[in-house]
Amino acid sequence: MLFTTLAPSGAVAYLLMSLPVMFGRATGDAVRRLNQLTCLPLVIAMVGLVASATHLGNPSNALYVFTGVGRSPLSTEVGCAVAFLALAGIYWLYSFAEHPRRGLQRGLLAAIDVAIVAFVVAVAFAYHVDTIITWSLPLVPASLVLNSLVGGPLIALVGFALARWPVSRAALCGLAAAAFVANTVVYVVLGAWLHPLANELATVEQLVPAYPAFAATFVLLSACGIALSWRAADGAQGRKAASSGQAMLAPAAEPLAVADAPAAAPAEQGDATAEQGDAPAANGLPGDLHYVVVRAIGALLALAGIFVMRFVFYMTHLTVGLGV
Repeated sequence: MLFTTLAPSGAVAYLLMSLPVMFGRATGDAVRRLNQLTCLPLVIAMVGLVASATHLGNPSNALYVFTGVGRSPLSTEVGCAVAFLALAGIYWLYSFAEHPRRGLQRGLLAAIDVAIVAFVVAVAFAYHVDTIITWSLPLVPASLVLNSLVGGPLIALVGFALARWPVSRAALCGLAAAAFVANTVVYVVLGAWLHPLANELATVEQLVPAYPAFAATFVLLSACGIALSWRAADGAQGRKAASSGQAMLAPAAEPLAVADAPAAAPAEQGDATAEQGDAPAANGLPGDLHYVVVRAIGALLALAGIFVMRFVFYMTHLTVGLGV
């Protein structure tokens, strides 16, 4: 459950955070910050991959997983995950080079993004098994892809905030909101499709009698997560606007005072700007840190909602014939 909750969302967040560097919009120190902060979605995806190792029973069986790549959907899923994480790890280490080559970085990012798309698609179809009547429904892969598009942009918002990159709030929150709406529709339709399914031992209604309550929990948590991420971005812009408005409304100094006052040194001006940016918010945290924390809470809420429905997915496991 943790694997399908964290790994696809972390991968999509990595893809989104790589775009400013890959397309050349970020330059100079911004490239270094973005490259190094991609460790956030990378770690999230790695935690999911480590959690998936519990399926093996014995760690010594891990190598046998790769023998089925291309033949077994689960092996293909793990193979794509390892390819993505290996390329991303190499790129992250290379980002610490003293003079990294921009062309090589872009080429690596392009390869990583291709691996991410392959990985998310592989995860989506890994559980589409014909003998499990509740998992072989057409909308099951769509729900997994949409999950990653709900959680990924919100994780990316946290990474962009930590990297101090001015990302478009409307683009990322809008993408998450659109995926959330589509995901909600998918879960409603899946609920209607799952309700009459049964085999000789049990029905889906017996396995998951509280499906509507779980779906409502997903809606509530995800909606709150997206709203918090939106408000955090809105609050950051409002704080900057308020600072600008206060500067414009400040009374002008008298001419003699201006003439007699020595000009502030550049270093002092920089210190003043830094102090203004670190002004504490209402909760006592520095302003920028406050909005990072709010965005992080928003991403965690959305991931919690996704986890709830992944739990439901495994609870609906119902095979053909005499099996549950």
